[in-house]
Amino acid sequence: LERDHLSQVAGMTRRQTDRLEAAGIATMAALAQTTLTKVAGLRAELFERLKEQAKLQIESRGLERPTYRVVPTAEAGDGHGLSRLPPPSPMDVFFDIEGYPLVKGGLEYLFGATTRTGDALAFRAFWAHNKTQEKTAFEAFIDWVMERWKADPSMHVYHYAPYEVTAMRTLMGAHATREDEVDALLREGVFVDLYQVVREGLRVGEPSYSIKNLEHLYWEARDGDVQSGGASI
Repeated sequence: LERDHLSQVAGMTRRQTDRLEAAGIATMAALAQTTLTKVAGLRAELFERLKEQAKLQIESRGLERPTYRVVPTAEAGDGHGLSRLPPPSPMDVFFDIEGYPLVKGGLEYLFGATTRTGDALAFRAFWAHNKTQEKTAFEAFIDWVMERWKADPSMHVYHYAPYEVTAMRTLMGAHATREDEVDALLREGVFVDLYQVVREGLRVGEPSYSIKNLEHLYWEARDGDVQSGGASI
């Protein structure tokens, strides 16, 4: 932090840091303020995105709610950013998995799903405390999603980052169950990764685009005894 190192810029890679330092840009402030329009080894659009990211993070320092910008479709590209979002359905599901890594092979112990009826939200949990229960919870979750999908083929399952889809593939293979159902859901694009939507469709003055950081845009603060996945474990 004291060095204002470029690694603090959200999405910055080591290779990009090296390219910027070679061009004389060694800090986040320098990146935000540079008048350069190109840097050797970096695509022009990538350089502009990194500059904007640095500016937003600096502008957001000390603010309860970070500065942000919505990226228009014309800039993100057709089929990218917010244009990835399908029309809403009353049968939509917002899905998150919590896993326990400290057992052999891991354990997906909570399949959490939120649905909406009008303005009311409802949470449904599928719990597992061992591998047998994990299989049962996985089957119950997939069967429940399939029922909703059959009732409304326009519904989607929203998640943040690719872990949930990876877990679905892993679980159907590990337990040799619900292969056809998971294949159909994935093939038809029922799962929608909101992390990809956010990365392409928003610029936010946060050092990371994790869900915990993005919550600063729309939540005052987390409450309750469980504040993170680690605390949940």
